[in-house]
Parts: sequence; structure tokens; C-alpha cells
Amino acid sequence: MELSELCGKLRVDVGDPDATVFSDDECRRALARAVTRVNLDLGTDYAMTDTELAPDPEEEHLDLLLLAAHANLAGMRRSTSATTGFSFQSGDKRVDKTKAVSSWKDLWEALWDEYRRLVSRLTGQPVDDDILTPGALTPVIYEVESEVGGED
Repeated sequence: MELSELCGKLRVDVGDPDATVFSDDECRRALARAVTRVNLDLGTDYAMTDTELAPDPEEEHLDLLLLAAHANLAGMRRSTSATTGFSFQSGDKRVDKTKAVSSWKDLWEALWDEYRRLVSRLTGQPVDDDILTPGALTPVIYEVESEVGGED
């Protein structure tokens, strides 16, 4: 799938078809992070180059990629809003941009919750970011011997 097509779909999902809110670089970065996350969660092997995503994702995987990318964009905007929020009042006029951070945070959390639900439905296993699941574990059995002493 062409990366420009994928960016276009992402822009429609985030309500920015005219590229007024998010730059192309932000969209590409969000998609790259989404590809990594989906590959880890589903065991897929999608790879993103400068021009395309290969292989073409299945419809359900595409939805997950776009959802994860949307959440990544909300996280990016959350970081930006934290440094640019302001509030002032002049007479009966008031401007308050300090709520933007919490709004982006709420969106970020809602999108990741939806992402986890979809991954759970696809894999049949719950997804919990707070639990680290180790890979293949192999027990190691040690024989008890005295290292002190010597031969009898």
C-alpha cells in the first residue's frame, strides 16, 4: 500500500484531510510507531519504507494500524499542548487553552482502549500493557554440590 494513501486514510480518521493540524512528518512518524506496535501485538511483519507499507495489510490490520497511528498523533499533540497552553482574561473576555492537554489525554486513552479491545478480539487473548509477558522460558536445574573443600 502506498504510504501517501495510508496517510490520506489517517488524515480522514483524525479529521484533518486538508493537513491543517498535523504535518506529513507527524503522520509518517505516527504510522511508523503504529506498524511497530501492530507487529508486536499480532506477530505480523509489516515494514514501512519511505513510499509504501508492505505487504498490503488485511482490512482488520489496516484498521488497527490507523487506530494506533491516530492514538500516536493524539499523544504527540498532547505533548505539544502541554507547553503551549495558556489562559487569560481581559474584561468580560476569557480565553482558556489549558484544557487542551486533558482533552488530548482523554482521546489518547480512549483510542488505546479501543485498540486493545480490537487486538483482544483478533487474537483471543487479553492485552494488558501493565503486564510484561516473558518469552519462551526454559528451566535451569542446578545440582547441589559443594564448591568448597576438595576431593575426599
